[in-house]
Amino acid sequence: MISDRKLIEKKQRKDLLLEAASRVFGRRPFDEATMQDVAAEAGIGMQGLYGHFPSKQELYEQVMLRRAEHFFQEAEETLKVDRPPLDQLRAMFQAYANQFKGRAIWLPMFIHDRVYYDWGFDSRFLPRLKEIYETERGRLKAILRRAAAAGLLRQQDEDFLTQLCFGVLEASLHHSHRNQVDEDPGACVDRAMDCFLRGAGASA
Repeated sequence: MISDRKLIEKKQRKDLLLEAASRVFGRRPFDEATMQDVAAEAGIGMQGLYGHFPSKQELYEQVMLRRAEHFFQEAEETLKVDRPPLDQLRAMFQAYANQFKGRAIWLPMFIHDRVYYDWGFDSRFLPRLKEIYETERGRLKAILRRAAAAGLLRQQDEDFLTQLCFGVLEASLHHSHRNQVDEDPGACVDRAMDCFLRGAGASA
């Protein structure tokens, strides 16, 4: 029982540190943020922080990987339901938007590292994080391919359409955060879908 309690307490401390780190990395670039910043944010001593994370790099990677795994799992559940392609696209948008509800600070972190990947620069991506990202891009491309084949989208390069999807959804999420609009993620998704289809829809 004592051992189980210690494991639970250790996990709770680790969760606390990851939450604190996500706020710090959301406010400051990786190169400027420090382990001291994270320890202060979490209200814990440096020894306690290093006891869980031996380096800033590992801490950053764990923050990003945790969020990516959450998204990956939700997206997998979403895609188990058989839907028309545009409904599937909306569901994928919803899974993405749900990750940032009440946690807008994670969005710039995610975008920052994904831009490195998109443009082919070196990044801090873990192999697993890169795998998750490539899987989700592949899934999104497949949905867009189905939509184009059904005549719901204009024939466009798949990579272009995929990037456009990310762009309109992130713009919608940014709008809510920047204007301090307290709205359901579904409203962000509706706005993003409307903009996407106006630009890429078959009747656009």
